[in-house]
Amino acid sequence: MKKKISSAPAVFIRRYGLWKPSFSMRCVAGFSLLNFWQENNSALLLGALVALLIIVFVWLVFRRRHDAFPEIKFEAESPASGKDMTAIEDQPDKAFSSASFPKFFGKIEVLVGNQQINTFLITDNPLTIGRDPAQALAIIQEAIVSKLHCSIFYRDGQVFIKDLNSTNGTYVNEEKVSVCELHDNDVVHLGKKGTIKIIYHK
Repeated sequence: MKKKISSAPAVFIRRYGLWKPSFSMRCVAGFSLLNFWQENNSALLLGALVALLIIVFVWLVFRRRHDAFPEIKFEAESPASGKDMTAIEDQPDKAFSSASFPKFFGKIEVLVGNQQINTFLITDNPLTIGRDPAQALAIIQEAIVSKLHCSIFYRDGQVFIKDLNSTNGTYVNEEKVSVCELHDNDVVHLGKKGTIKIIYHK
């Protein structure tokens, strides 16, 4: 029968208790998650709180930067047309489109006696006529004209004149009116006996 042969140093170390486990072996054998948590729970909680605060801070900084510098998206370029056009000719600016300009619906000539003193265009906006520059657009500096005498305006495809409670009245073709539709070459008098005459041209 063969005898188990062992080296002399190993027998001597085990017999007299000189053998000790390494540091890494002791750490693995003695490590326990429960014991580690019980001994370091305050430090772990503090570390988790600090990490959470850092994450929130980084998120807020990123969000503020994104709001301050939003992403710029460029529209896809339109396909080139057959004609040689510049970008301005190919895509006219909306600010210069025809819809932004006022429409004209005729004009009026203002005469004092038989002398023409001014001409005004009829547009989408009412044309107020009077003596006071602070209230009227068409100014007629005559005593018979009220500060705010009448208004000429466009509505539903027609041009109208409206008296604005003037002192001497508004007359269309020698007939006093409060509101009246105007036709081409109608003659308006401001005051029945006055010399102020307005001729409407369509």
